[in-house]
Amino acid sequence: MKKFLFVCGGTGGHIFPAVAIAESLKKKGYTEITFVGRKNSMEERLVAANWPYEYITAEPLHRGPFLKNLALPFKLSKSLVRAKSVVKQVNPDVVVATGGYVSLPIVIAAGRLGIPVYLQEQNAVAGVANKVGSRYAKTIFVTSEAAAKFFPAGKCMVFGNPVRKLPDGNSLARPSEFPEGKKAVFIVGGSQGAVGINNKIEESIKQIAARTDVNVVWQVGVKNVDAIRERVGNIPNVTICGFLDGIYAYMNYADLIISRAGASALAEILAFGKPSILLPFPHATANHQEHNARVVEKAGAALVELDSDPNDLWNKVEQLLADESRLSAMASAAKGLGMPDAADQIAQAILEKEMPNAD
Repeated sequence: MKKFLFVCGGTGGHIFPAVAIAESLKKKGYTEITFVGRKNSMEERLVAANWPYEYITAEPLHRGPFLKNLALPFKLSKSLVRAKSVVKQVNPDVVVATGGYVSLPIVIAAGRLGIPVYLQEQNAVAGVANKVGSRYAKTIFVTSEAAAKFFPAGKCMVFGNPVRKLPDGNSLARPSEFPEGKKAVFIVGGSQGAVGINNKIEESIKQIAARTDVNVVWQVGVKNVDAIRERVGNIPNVTICGFLDGIYAYMNYADLIISRAGASALAEILAFGKPSILLPFPHATANHQEHNARVVEKAGAALVELDSDPNDLWNKVEQLLADESRLSAMASAAKGLGMPDAADQIAQAILEKEMPNAD
């Protein structure tokens, strides 16, 4: 029985794909799976309750004053010592890393010990950890040909971004905010909201209120909900909320989704086959969200508007809602890009490479 060591961390965008691949391996009968990450971290909170979990230390590269990175070589050496100890203790047959600076010490340690390493890159612009770690990787799973160019030729396989298991759309009850017979627009900015999206929607609120044939659910972020409700007031066709637990039902019944362009959010939008308008987070590392969004836009599944662009967001919404054939074409393009079974396919690819003669 193969033993797997997963390393992920830093953000949900790195953690959820790792969990999705691990769940796929578990479904196939491979239960000896250990995760590794930092103490008191997001990865510990999201992973440790359900999987064996080992601790390492990891230090990010600061994208600012050079002086902040002076101690980085010493800290990285210390992290590598601990990572090597964990790898030897767990003794995995395979290491799977999904990027972020947390993953790099384990990738280097495993690679130097001769353990097969598999990387998964979520974004159209590869992260530093995966680019550095690629020299040790047997295979790198990317979400587009655009990402493949950052890695050694011949090492990449193109799959969608692994997502948490999505429910069948037919099993999801229609939210009361999206009644039959009206167009449904879902605006999502994550638990923290998205200032750029919120500002543009708030500026357009009179136009939105005038569309009695369109219902909007607007997730503004927990910290923003009270202030925005106070400024906007009660609008019958707009539901303002801080955060939604049952987000998939809203995605499933939306005619159009407005969102940031993080890899996990995009993967879910595409897995549901939904047209979207994407507003990339402007401060994302290496501007990777805009690159993600442009890949989807080029495929015909989305429109892109930057936070810095003149506010044309609601005009774009109205143009799309008035053009059923275009919405349908965008939905088809999204379905073509979406791979809700990406985690299963990646798990299978790893197993085929590690056990080519297995049934």
